[in-house]
Amino acid sequence: MAIPGMIVALAQTGDSLLYAVLPLYADAFGVSLFTVGILLSLNRWVRLVANSLVAMIGNHVGPRRLMILAAVTATISTLGYVVAPGEALLMAARALWGLSFAALNLGIIAYAVSDRANAGKRVGAGRAAIGFCQALALIAGTALVASLGARDVFLLMTLASFAAVVLSWWLPALAMEVRPERFRLPMPGRLEAWGFALGLVVDGIFIVTLSLLLKDAPLPLSAVVVTGMLLAVRWLVEVVAAPIAGGLADRFGARTLSLGAGLGLLAGLALIGMGHDLAGAALVVVTRGAFNTLLPVMVAVRARGSAMTSQATYSTWRDFGAAIGPVAAGMVFGAVPQGLLYGTCAVLLAAMLWWCIAHRG
Repeated sequence: MAIPGMIVALAQTGDSLLYAVLPLYADAFGVSLFTVGILLSLNRWVRLVANSLVAMIGNHVGPRRLMILAAVTATISTLGYVVAPGEALLMAARALWGLSFAALNLGIIAYAVSDRANAGKRVGAGRAAIGFCQALALIAGTALVASLGARDVFLLMTLASFAAVVLSWWLPALAMEVRPERFRLPMPGRLEAWGFALGLVVDGIFIVTLSLLLKDAPLPLSAVVVTGMLLAVRWLVEVVAAPIAGGLADRFGARTLSLGAGLGLLAGLALIGMGHDLAGAALVVVTRGAFNTLLPVMVAVRARGSAMTSQATYSTWRDFGAAIGPVAAGMVFGAVPQGLLYGTCAVLLAAMLWWCIAHRG
């Protein structure tokens, strides 16, 4: 799992850094805050269709070829953040990243769940590799913004993505049962409903507003650096906790661990709603990281057909929520009181946590 994990990690560095940099440096990219929301959500809108389409293709060509191609397109996308002269090409780069990540995500999960008895450990190993690179990219990238510029810093992320292309040729071939499945847009179940809520609130509203929440806070470092550090904490937690959580999920079940992580997530949102931005944000990024290990295991256990198709169904609905979230954040942040916004988010996630994970009826 180290090789597919590192490929996803290196290819994803540009996307991760963009969430920390773009909201604060929208002027450097020549876009408004509303357009920032669109740019940060566009890749998710693309994946609403791309997840199922990529799964169908992956079932025929296999995860190895899928990830090689995705590493190439991810490199082109990241270079677009540096050279794109206007909104149209920036949007094209984000759309291309949406296709790239759909393939990378489904590819690494296919490698992980090829051994379903140890899926938790294997997902955890992949998440640890991804977490290390994302944390390094966020800390180094945000620290270098002042000296390199908000756009030129993405040249380093482009080099990282190119390293993923080189590494992808060392991927082992994976024997898969070919299932002739036709393309269809997936219908949601309970896990998909939880994924939608998680994407809307945490991957969407919270991530986009994080740097804005910290902008005026009394901090020893600049807001962009603190934002990068907080987002890096989430990935560092995965480096340590993902292998442990994966092993525990194999032994005790991912559902029980998900309930505990969900309660921590709710507490973090409540703290932000009450004005304790830094403490709440730290709790949210820590508990959010746990779901990246636990939910693929729950989806794999539930799967009735192709592992890629089942994961694509869940990913599509999480992406749907994460596509709406940044647009909503761009429209309401500043117009809606912080307590009301994050209180509403906490109530929504609490209801969905009970219905989708805790409730067995």
